[in-house]
Amino acid sequence: MGPRVSVIIPTYKRASTLKYVLEGLKEQTYRNFELIIVFKPSSDETLRVLEKYSKDLSMKIVMQKQGFVTEAYNLGLEEANGQILAFLDDDAVPYPNWLEEHVKTYSKYSEVGGVSGTAKSVNITNDEKIVQIPEDSIYPYGRQQKYHDFPWARPISGMLGWLIFFGRDGLVHHHPKLENKDFHKNFPSLLHMGANMSVKKEAVEGLRINESSILGFAFEQLFSYQIWRRGYKLFYNPNANVSHIVHSESMGRFFQSPKRAALRDAEFVLTFSILKSQEKELSWVAHILGVISLVISRAMKAKEYGIITSIYRVYGLLYGFVTGSAYMISKTLRRSFCIRASLSRLL
Repeated sequence: MGPRVSVIIPTYKRASTLKYVLEGLKEQTYRNFELIIVFKPSSDETLRVLEKYSKDLSMKIVMQKQGFVTEAYNLGLEEANGQILAFLDDDAVPYPNWLEEHVKTYSKYSEVGGVSGTAKSVNITNDEKIVQIPEDSIYPYGRQQKYHDFPWARPISGMLGWLIFFGRDGLVHHHPKLENKDFHKNFPSLLHMGANMSVKKEAVEGLRINESSILGFAFEQLFSYQIWRRGYKLFYNPNANVSHIVHSESMGRFFQSPKRAALRDAEFVLTFSILKSQEKELSWVAHILGVISLVISRAMKAKEYGIITSIYRVYGLLYGFVTGSAYMISKTLRRSFCIRASLSRLL
């Protein structure tokens, strides 16, 4: 039958997209799974949707009284009983073979602790059909910071040749050279996105997802770094696909809202401060150069982003750098400092 899988879905005000996700889970070719819904109460039709699909899916509903998406994931981890824990967004519709591909990767390679897949942007038509749309219409300026072979962006030891990795600047980088070559193959990689990833339960025993952020940006890479440091392997499987529904609060929201764009970039920069005590290869000089290169990039793309958004994004990068520095100083002085409280001032 294969290992038991727990599928964890946090949801809040997404009844309109959640029904497509649950329909996709009904069609899975791999059937040995339970569903953990972490539900933050809202006034929409979410409970009615869950009630409808509870007859067809082995479903457990966990109430989330406070917090953000990272707290939701931690609640799901606490309730999950599967040997493999899969993460799915409430607007990410899994392909029929989605779970099968995740499980297959654990069987194919030894000592795998985490697997991530691909999210393809889609729209829902008026007659409720799912239609794929070009990625560049959602990410007109690129999904992630690109790997330019700068000294400060080179992978830390052990991550050379990875699709997604931490550079010596403590930032997340995406290797486009691999993306453009043999992209149908499995590559070693940090976990990509909470909309489509899984971890082996034994690999995360005693671990919690970092709850410092608000949007949860880069939590996947920070979480998978901990798994990797425990000696487990991490892979990207391009055949494990989900359809990510585009809507007003979907993947493109960071560009639509200047304040959220600033918060996104602030959280992106904070990975250095969170990892520095664990990863000795990270360098302050490299980090400063990395942040400067991002600031220059945001400023130069003011025409594409829009001047207001570009200014906000530069501000977010600098704010994240200052917040991270304050956090590290407070640790040295053994004083308390709340990253999330600092980030909340950006909204």
